[in-house]
Amino acid sequence: MYKVLGITNVILVIIITSPFWLRFLNKHVFHNNSAPLKKLVRFLRKLHKPLGALLALSGITHGYLALGTIRLHTGSVLWTMILITALLGVLFYIKKKAVFFKWHRRAAFAVVLLVLVHLFS
Repeated sequence: MYKVLGITNVILVIIITSPFWLRFLNKHVFHNNSAPLKKLVRFLRKLHKPLGALLALSGITHGYLALGTIRLHTGSVLWTMILITALLGVLFYIKKKAVFFKWHRRAAFAVVLLVLVHLFS
């Protein structure tokens, strides 16, 4: 079961980060103004918050099922960074300060890197 949750969590990270990297690719690689792409990004942005909450819950569940306990390893560091990313997102949502959004994006990038470390270590 923990392997299924692990795969699900990787898929969640891809979906959660997709509004950013789709816009980035469109702006810097494809250079188009596609209405369907904009519609897709808008839809994915609506999923961003609930899927982020689901990722936080399923991440800790995955770790507990895999180890039978909570202990320090790459997965717990990753889960902590997921919580920090979510906290920064909530702070941006409440305070509307650009600095929180900037750090939310940086933390999300760290999450992606930590997913890779967790998968390949």
